[in-house]
Amino acid sequence: MSIQYLHIDYTPSSGWVLQIMARLLKSPDERLRAAFDQWSDTPLKELGFAITTRMHMLGRCLLRLNARVAELRSELTSDIAKTDVCISRGQAFKLRNHELAYELLLDMDSFVFETRSLYEIMGKFLTQLFQALFGHTVTESELQSILSRAGIDTRWIVELRENRKLFFHETAPWLAVQVQQENSVFDPIFLKKQTTTFDLDEFVSFATLRDIYEGFIRSTSELHRYIMEQIRLHELKSPAP
Repeated sequence: MSIQYLHIDYTPSSGWVLQIMARLLKSPDERLRAAFDQWSDTPLKELGFAITTRMHMLGRCLLRLNARVAELRSELTSDIAKTDVCISRGQAFKLRNHELAYELLLDMDSFVFETRSLYEIMGKFLTQLFQALFGHTVTESELQSILSRAGIDTRWIVELRENRKLFFHETAPWLAVQVQQENSVFDPIFLKKQTTTFDLDEFVSFATLRDIYEGFIRSTSELHRYIMEQIRLHELKSPAP
């Protein structure tokens, strides 16, 4: 029996890596152009593909998560009387869509995994890139210092790391809802254990996930800007051709 294989055509939309490659291709500096010419023979090729793909995947993951949150809010607000009774009596709200809670938890898990995975792959990419371009081995602490100097709060990195370790190695999340009744705001929270006390250290709020995502986006944008600036500064120090 003959087995054959078929590639599937898809084009991730992120230009984060492609813009760096395009900049190196046009560089007047011989070392930087050589780094681009050797790109396919180094780990930068696979790491670049991985970043580009996972950036698109993370975007899709976020759309799915937000859609599930919107569906949850729709159910809760469509029967406010039932919601109020459950809150006053300390009862669990039974959703019409019995799978919604699991779908939401799955999308939350995916968000944490994809964000942390992309963070780690980017770290490996930047290590290889700085070595190839500038002969310097950059560390995670140096990268975080770059972000801190740019005024970016890096606490999201610790929050992401700890939640990934917890939910992927120790337990499964549980779903509950944080309610602001005066504003009719319903935000999902992801419990770290079965609890009825809802202490802040016992759950991950939806706002925390938003902060992680916003911190990640700000950080990747700043690191991209920093790379481009280092390329420019390196070219200024290079002798004229």
